[in-house]
Amino acid sequence: MSVQRGFLVPAGTGRPTRVPVANTSFKAVGDVTDGAFTFLEYVMTYDIPRHTHLREHENLYVLEGSVTVRVGDDEFSAGVGDFVFAPRGVAHAITATSDAPPRFLTVSSPSGFEHFMEDLMEVLTAGHDRSSPEVAAVREKHGWIPG
Repeated sequence: MSVQRGFLVPAGTGRPTRVPVANTSFKAVGDVTDGAFTFLEYVMTYDIPRHTHLREHENLYVLEGSVTVRVGDDEFSAGVGDFVFAPRGVAHAITATSDAPPRFLTVSSPSGFEHFMEDLMEVLTAGHDRSSPEVAAVREKHGWIPG
């Protein structure tokens, strides 16, 4: 498939996903980017624990609030307008440091992160907790390693 058309995602909206993904608005997904990237807006309501993506690079741009992002052995304090890059294969974690929940844009390249989030939300809404074998299976399927 080759991308043949541009598109607009109006402010406050996102592209539909197979299942709703909490606090996340997907602006572009692999189906419309030829698999090049996933672009999303995210409101962080809990700290994101240390993990590694085996498939995607992750790019984070802070819109509101502030976070500390640990990438490998490096630690970055990021506020409004700051950008952090986390390469695939390198463990990273995100901790909120502002009173209000941070809001940021994330680009994952190549695409596929949207499917991880859909699968994860299906398992979590079915009543499984984040340490369950079902969640572990989703992580393994999508090359997302905790710790």
